[in-house]
Amino acid sequence: MKALLVFPFFYLREIVAGALRVACDVLSPQPRIDPVILRVPVGLTSPGQRLLLACLVSMTPGSISIGEADDGRTLLVHSLYGGADPAAARREIKDRYESFAARIPI
Repeated sequence: MKALLVFPFFYLREIVAGALRVACDVLSPQPRIDPVILRVPVGLTSPGQRLLLACLVSMTPGSISIGEADDGRTLLVHSLYGGADPAAARREIKDRYESFAARIPI
């Protein structure tokens, strides 16, 4: 239940941080955009939690969920910033968004 109360603040922070990062790159003469398509292994078993994870990724500026693979065990994500270190980008999605989605009872 606590996760539901924290969710709006968590997500607002993520949206603002992502928007600032993308805006800085758009306005910069030397953008640091390094796009990549990631295959993120997902440990969520609930279809609702997997949908929440996909929505969290898609609604945050700089990334978008483009599909599922392996019967929902893998989330396909296009990221503007994961090309230099795809493993770190995967960890960030798992640590920030998947761990949060796992706490929401859907």
